[in-house]
Parts: sequence; structure tokens; C-alpha cells
Amino acid sequence: MTENAQPKRHTTSLPETARVLSTVLVPTAARGAIVRRPTGEALVAALSADHKSVGVLRELRRRHGDDPLPLGYTGRRIALVLSPEDVRRLLSETPDTFSPGGAEKRGALNHFQPHGALVSDRRDRPDRRRANEEALAPGQRLHPDAPAIAEHAEEEARSLVRALRGPGPPGGVLDWARFSETFDALARRVVFGRAAAGDRRSTQLLRRLRHRANWSYLLPVDHNRRAEFLDRIRTGIDRAEPGSLAARLGPPGASERPEAQIAHWMFAFDAAAVAAFRSLAVLTSSGPEVDAVRAEALTEDGPDLPMLRAALRESVRLWPTTLVVIRESTRETVWRERSIPPRTAFLVLSSYFHRDPTRLPYADAFAPAIWNDGRAEDDPGIVPFSYGPAGCPGRDLVPLSVSYLLRALFRVGGPLPVGGSPELRTDALPASLNHFDLRFVL
Repeated sequence: MTENAQPKRHTTSLPETARVLSTVLVPTAARGAIVRRPTGEALVAALSADHKSVGVLRELRRRHGDDPLPLGYTGRRIALVLSPEDVRRLLSETPDTFSPGGAEKRGALNHFQPHGALVSDRRDRPDRRRANEEALAPGQRLHPDAPAIAEHAEEEARSLVRALRGPGPPGGVLDWARFSETFDALARRVVFGRAAAGDRRSTQLLRRLRHRANWSYLLPVDHNRRAEFLDRIRTGIDRAEPGSLAARLGPPGASERPEAQIAHWMFAFDAAAVAAFRSLAVLTSSGPEVDAVRAEALTEDGPDLPMLRAALRESVRLWPTTLVVIRESTRETVWRERSIPPRTAFLVLSSYFHRDPTRLPYADAFAPAIWNDGRAEDDPGIVPFSYGPAGCPGRDLVPLSVSYLLRALFRVGGPLPVGGSPELRTDALPASLNHFDLRFVL
């Protein structure tokens, strides 16, 4: 039990549940778990919902202790994870004790990748997970296709600068719509090869499906649109160029349901775009940590960019792109002073662990050094890409890809914030950063 804890209830009271719903879960759902809604992001920022949610969960831990806390009065078995050590257990005991594919997640991902590794059963998951790891190379600082990725990033950055400096819209301003268009093209090139850069139709289909996925099983699957999207991915696999991720899946039949695994990569690259755009916002502010990252971008010509990779990871710590990590128990679980029945959805609210000033002296500061000196890795509550057997297999590929794009942008464009963008202090960063509001000039 934590210091000064009061007598504990088995579940939250009705007023506590109402407060969790109103300040934590409803704002999270309003933003969109699968694709962000501009109105939801704006509302969360205006209401300081991220900041308030950290306070609410800290107070619940003080009252109820360290054990995962079941929510009462919800009609669904839900438990809030309140201790970093319990995050470690939850992720390390996946998938045997805690499945990564709970009902809500399966309902959401079924809209566009019904056979992805994350929501596969125990029979199919190992082979599908293995295919992801062989292609994405987790644990390798430099992906085997790093030279090709760096070339794609530089070409897309130059195309973006030419478009912004040319005549007509968007008038030289780099906003989220323009940046995401560039990042989508980069993602398609990394996944399939240079020829896929212009395949906007696949990305548009995926985005429409993801909007439906925000509602999980509450909306029926659009089978026609999903079929078209997966067919286009299969075509991309057949035409995959050497040096692309899809080519690393091997010849036809070498991996099972490869289109579903690639659908997840494309979905995840959108979150990487959000993190990259927020990284730009921090890196156009001032401070010694920012200066060190920019210096690397401007002077380092090699493939290894540790400060830029750390900047991306730090962006995801400060403003998580995975708002909630969910694991569903497959059996009854016993904790310190509490047992919790099977089929309970355990929720890890990322911001609560990433932004708790009572645990982290750098909670609200831009601290990229923590990713290179071991502090972030040693903290079980910091989960920008999750970890354990179901951790994100792109946890090294994504920072690498973004580091090349950021380097290219600083060299060819030198981004600066424009009026109306939030002014950031690297020692006191806001709990929320609405990427739809960010605007730059090159």
C-alpha cells in the first residue's frame, strides 16, 4: 500500500467511477483510438484532460493502493493499472495470462486487418508475429534497409520543400494535412518501394476504415471497402521492390496472411507521423537539448542518428500516440491484496505513467537523453512502443525512419513555427499538444 493510503474498497465507488469516465475514458474515446478526430483533440487540449487524468489516477492509487483497481458500475470488467511494476507484469506475461487482443481491440482492428498478429489466437499468432519481426527487425538499431529508407526520406523531404516553395496552395505553410500527405508517401515507399509513393487510394481506404474502427464492434464492418483495401495491399506485395519491407516477407506463401500484417504497419505509420510532427514543434523551440538534436541533424551524415531517434521517442513519451495499452486476462489473476476474475480488461493509461512528476523528475520536460542513458528503458511504466512478447515490432524501425526525415527537413528547409502555433518551453511542456494546430514555414 502507498504512503498515507486510506482503507481500500474492492472497486471504485459510483462517484469515483463517474470521475474516471468523465476525466479519463470519455476524453480518450473522444479523441479516437484508431484515428484521431480534430474536434476531440481540440477539446482534450482545451479542457486540460491529459493533465487532469494524471491527477485522478494518482488520487485513486493513494486511496486504493497499488493493485489494479476494478471499475465499478460499468457493466464490463475493467481494471485500472496504477503501479509501474504491474505494467511490467502485464506486458511480460502476454499472451499467456494477458491477451493483447481483447474484445474492444478485436472489434476495432477487424475493420481493416482481421488477421493481424496482435488479434490472432494462440495457434496463428507465433507465425504472424515471426513474419513481422523478420521484416521490421526489432532490436536492430539500424534496419537492414536503412540506406533505402534514408534515400526515400530525403527525396520526400525535397518534394515537400519544392511544393511549399512553388506557386499556388498551400502558400508555403506546412500544416498537418500537408505533412501527413508527405509522411504517407514515405510510408508507402518504405513498405512497398518507390513506385508506391503515388498510391493515395490505399491510404484513403485505410483512413476511412479506421474512422469506422474508432467505434470498434459498435459499427458493422464495411466488407467491400475492406476487401478493396486488402486487395491493393496484396498487389503491392506482388510488386514489392528490393529494399522494401514487403519484400522481406519472402516469396508468395512464405508468410501467412501477409496483407494483414502490412495493414497494421500502414496504420502504425500514421501514429509515427503524428509523433514526427510534434517532434518538429519541439525542435523549433529553444534549449540546450534541442540545440544538440538540431546539431546532429545538420552535421551527421552517417546512418546512425541517436539524438534524432531519441527526440522521436521523447515525443511519444510526452504525448503518447497509443493512449491506452489494453490487455485482457485469460484467467483469474492474484495481485498483492486482490484477486481479479478472468476476462478483465486491464487498462494502462500511458500519460499517467509518462507524466507523473512524483516518479519522474523530467515528467514535463524534453529529455531525449533518457533514451540513450538507460533511464527510460529501466522504467517499466514508460511504454511508448510497449514491450514484452507483444511489444511493437516497429519500435526501432519507426524512430530510424523518422530520424532520416527530420534530418532531411532541417537540411533542406529549416522549419520554423508560424503565428498561431503553440509556443513551447522545453522545461515545462503542455500535457496535450494538438498536432492539428501546428503550422510551420520552411
